[in-house]
Amino acid sequence: MGDKLPTQDNKLVVEVEMNLKAIDSSSGNGATLSETPRIDFLNNSVPTSQSNSTASPSTSPSIEILPADSIDDVFGSSIVSDGGVYVDSETLKLAATLFEDAKSNRFIEFKHTVRSLGLYILYYKSIFKWLQYLAIFVILALATIEEPALALLKGVVPFWVCIIFELIAICYLGFRVLHLASFQTRKDFWGDKKNYVVIALIALSLIDIMCYVIWRSVAPESPNHFPHPIRWSRPLRPLFIINFPQARQIRRAFRNIRRTIVEIVFVLILFLFSVMIFALLALKLFYKKGWTFRTGDPYFQNYIDSLWSLYVLVTTANNPDVMMPAYDKNNFYALFFIIFLVVNLYVFMNVLLAVIFNGYKRHLKNEVQQAVFAKRRKLAMAFDLVKEKNKDKPGYHLSLTTWFKLMKMVKPKQSAEQVTMLFQVMDSDLDNRITKAEFLTSADLLNVPLTEVKDRMILWDKLFPKFFNNTGSKFIRIVVLHKFFRYFFDFAITVNAVFIALDITEAEWFFLALFTLEILLKLYVYGPVRFVSQLWNIFDVLVIGGAMIVTSVEAADKEQKLEGETLDFILVIRVLRLVKIVNGFDRFKIVVMTLKNIGPSIIIYGGVVFIFYYTFAIVGMEIFHTRIRYFGDQTYELDKLQPDEYFCGNAALNGSEFWMDRYCSNNFNDIAKAMVVLTELTVVNQWHVLTSGFVKVTHPVVKLYFLIFHLVVVVLIMNIFIAFILEAFLLEYSLSKSKFESQFEERILKLGYALGQKKLEVPGKTQAQKESILDDMEMEVLPEEGTRFHIRQSSKKVETLLQRMFENELDPEDIGLKDLDEEKPPRKYTLDSVVD
Repeated sequence: MGDKLPTQDNKLVVEVEMNLKAIDSSSGNGATLSETPRIDFLNNSVPTSQSNSTASPSTSPSIEILPADSIDDVFGSSIVSDGGVYVDSETLKLAATLFEDAKSNRFIEFKHTVRSLGLYILYYKSIFKWLQYLAIFVILALATIEEPALALLKGVVPFWVCIIFELIAICYLGFRVLHLASFQTRKDFWGDKKNYVVIALIALSLIDIMCYVIWRSVAPESPNHFPHPIRWSRPLRPLFIINFPQARQIRRAFRNIRRTIVEIVFVLILFLFSVMIFALLALKLFYKKGWTFRTGDPYFQNYIDSLWSLYVLVTTANNPDVMMPAYDKNNFYALFFIIFLVVNLYVFMNVLLAVIFNGYKRHLKNEVQQAVFAKRRKLAMAFDLVKEKNKDKPGYHLSLTTWFKLMKMVKPKQSAEQVTMLFQVMDSDLDNRITKAEFLTSADLLNVPLTEVKDRMILWDKLFPKFFNNTGSKFIRIVVLHKFFRYFFDFAITVNAVFIALDITEAEWFFLALFTLEILLKLYVYGPVRFVSQLWNIFDVLVIGGAMIVTSVEAADKEQKLEGETLDFILVIRVLRLVKIVNGFDRFKIVVMTLKNIGPSIIIYGGVVFIFYYTFAIVGMEIFHTRIRYFGDQTYELDKLQPDEYFCGNAALNGSEFWMDRYCSNNFNDIAKAMVVLTELTVVNQWHVLTSGFVKVTHPVVKLYFLIFHLVVVVLIMNIFIAFILEAFLLEYSLSKSKFESQFEERILKLGYALGQKKLEVPGKTQAQKESILDDMEMEVLPEEGTRFHIRQSSKKVETLLQRMFENELDPEDIGLKDLDEEKPPRKYTLDSVVD
């Protein structure tokens, strides 16, 4: 167990007096932090007043930041609260760890001992996490070099090399499990199903390795002979991604998918029952007619084929081909297929989509709610470790002194100004202390992308002030900052697009010179720092610079015709210049920024799809490997092939639609080709033709493989993915701020610390009504001194985006445990206890 962390029962007769004076928030004069009242730290003194607790709405407290570059410079090693309670370093370390857990959405429980706390902090060190990711990547990447390997790597890597790499990776993952067990109680460790799964995966992988080595030593090495050595644990490898604590988002997605399946079972049964009824009707209508498809296959000659053809019709992949033989004989038969599509495609499939979306969103809300409660419980525990008792009313609070010391451990590089700003934003009742309810918002506020700007003066103004501020220079700055400067280059981009589309190259140098001039002017007016802070500017430099280089090479080598990759590169650079059109129109920028913000969420669901792809690809490789082969350009020229190479290397495909459509390259002979086939199946166009080819070379029962893939990936996963992306996109596209961003913005504007904020000119308007915190280059560059803040646009973490989706439905003070409510006696969190 290790030594228990010391409790906070030591007293030190030292108190901090905070004289917090109010400033008039309506002045809007852009006051800097250095102009606000000072914080005085005195020994053996008590607060002289609590005037700020009754401050009028027209005023707000302001705290001066002592001259310091970081939090380390503000306080010494002693940690003293307003109530005179000494907080030792180990207790503060535990509180800071709990706070960091809440901020980073880490919910692993650990024993509250000195030793366990150190092991827990070590567990989340970046080096160990990245080694874990590398180990999982190695395990998954082995599929590219194991038999059947990629074409370029076939026979290059001996099998024992793969075994060694896998053993090393598995051993490290085993070490991570033991590390996890070292700081958890047995109840917590064995109560977590993820640990059972990881341990089982490691054991199965080791058993599989031993079986494979033995099997390979006695069985033929050629995979064409059966039984050949099989790695039966390979389809289970993606489970390593899901079952480690760092994959919380993917694991959450799988949990919700599993719960959603239960709700759609009955709708799915009704849908399949409907297809079965129509398949029976089709069999009775057509099987005695003796008709055939255009490939010569019998038309609805047995119930299984009838059922399969109509299921494929629901995906529209074989429409209208499946109808044509009957329709050609009698036009009234079209009614059967139309009714079938209306009932099954437009009714049942849409009902299925609605049930999937509704159930998944409800489960997602519950998951987010539980995550928010877990985060708030961590914060509540941290608060209880460093709280001080109120002297003038019942309850507890957190002082500015303790807040600074806590931030010193959580965000050691964060400036004192920003730490104070966070304190002010949380202090909603203006009493210069943070209650538990206010502290519960601290982790979310700390995740707001707040940018701090000091001494906002560009480089040219510092180096050449006279030149930069002369009449000509000011005129250039006015021109570049004017909206018509942007409109002019928007027009130039459009004209350039027309020239590229018409393949007119005579004006190439003119547009290159024009866009280069634009880059230089922006660099001069905005300065190097602000210029490179915008990704669009970096993109412009790369594309225009690249176009300049390749055009120069092309002009210098005009005597020789450029061919191959060089010409392709030049054409790509020219076409990429058209992307500047996106930067020229505000609505395009909004769409791009929205996609950027939801990017992490797209990646998470992409990871879910990849896991299914990988599993199905490995299974498909074991079933269909070498059944269908591709022999290069001569594959479809029988006179150039050996007899055993005819028809994709399998005589069963002779005369098949698969062969006639030239699909031989669509096979499962390695992991890359398997992934391509699964992508084609996901798109569903011609998926029945692909399936028919693999059925002909194996057995009709393999239709189940393709049916299960379609139901799981296309019907379930892709519908959930699309629904989530639509929800996230609409949320971000509305440009509405989260409540935490709005809370930050309101307070920063009220205090006059906003970037580019100026004195109001319109009477009757409040600062908060008129100003906004900008994240745009196209505004006047003021040589402001002191500190300014603004909220920048950035990619949203998945947890942040999900919480924002449901933030209006979550009680801001609810932490999921009734005994933690302020109205009841506070729960005692002993430092050697484990969280319930």
